[in-house]
Amino acid sequence: MFPYSEMAFQICLALSVVALAGKIFLFDVYTIKMLTAAAAMLACGLFIAAASGYLWPFLWILTVIAAKDVPFGKILRVHLLAGIVVVGLAFFASLLGVVENLAYPVADGQGVRYSFGCIYTTDFAAHIFFMLLTAYYLYHESLCWYHYIGTCMIAGMIYHYCNAKLDTICIVLLAVVFGICHIMRWQRGREQTQTLAMEAGNMPSVLFKRTKTCLRLKKLFGKLAFISLPVVSLAMYLLTSAYREDNEFLEAVNLAITERLMMGKRGLEQFGLSLFGQNVPMEGMGGSLKHTKPYFFIDCSYLFILLRYGILFLGIVFIAYGVICYKRRKDTALMLVILLLAVSSAIDQHLLEEAYNPFGYALFAGMEGMAGRKRCFFGRQMDGGFEEGM
Repeated sequence: MFPYSEMAFQICLALSVVALAGKIFLFDVYTIKMLTAAAAMLACGLFIAAASGYLWPFLWILTVIAAKDVPFGKILRVHLLAGIVVVGLAFFASLLGVVENLAYPVADGQGVRYSFGCIYTTDFAAHIFFMLLTAYYLYHESLCWYHYIGTCMIAGMIYHYCNAKLDTICIVLLAVVFGICHIMRWQRGREQTQTLAMEAGNMPSVLFKRTKTCLRLKKLFGKLAFISLPVVSLAMYLLTSAYREDNEFLEAVNLAITERLMMGKRGLEQFGLSLFGQNVPMEGMGGSLKHTKPYFFIDCSYLFILLRYGILFLGIVFIAYGVICYKRRKDTALMLVILLLAVSSAIDQHLLEEAYNPFGYALFAGMEGMAGRKRCFFGRQMDGGFEEGM
């Protein structure tokens, strides 16, 4: 909601592109395979810009490629700090009256939804979710019981003041998933201590039941994360394309996710699918309390990308996250994050927005920031790497 000059924005955007391109050409070294992949992705981004008029896919690709060899953990820490500062400034500026704190009436007339300096209530809630997601990934081994309770309290405040029900569910799900894994890691730590004591006494080592379960879950999370985005995307596409008001089940799902199926079906019928995307005008409720144009906005990231940026680019996004899951499959915390990200993207359009989601940088970012931790999620670091089991 802060006022800004469009010319200044365009200048900053151009300078950012020059800086990113300069980093790539002056400092990065690529293998033939990586160079070919990067060039193909950038070419696809340019084709999409020519076909649809949207430059954002090209900028996303450029930013992801420019992250090459930069420690992933460092990128996330800078991103988290920037998010806290910017969203914090917007929050307090809205409370102090520096910028307008947009207040939307709840659909049933029982209460008001506040945006706290963002252009819409769900945007503020999504910022909070992604900042918590980043913080959980970075500091999951330092979390205590009061962090999980505090996260649930934050979810309650988001629900009360923003009425962002689906984002509230995602925040609670974040605390529950990481909380359960925290308990399992603690239980496995106890079993590892017992096993080490047995080995010290020249007794045969034993693989305990909970340790076996943790190792199976670790592999399962990696496999689920690998397929999560395509599977959730396919589910949303099938539900959306099959949606009819007279179908009780689909209408119940549509109402549960605040008419996202209806909006998606309208977009599919009106614009159809294309290989390199197309111009799809959207009119949301954000930025003002007065709107003269009819509302039409695709909140589902998968359908948003499919309609605006095309089938090919959605495939590139799936491949990018698939490669991330394969390269970093031992990082169980990241696998959990991608699973939650896949669920969140079904209801939010922020999958490719760098201001929200920084996890796409993992495609080219350096592995340092992850292997340098004292522990991995379900194991402990040894001199030559990570020990996955006793």
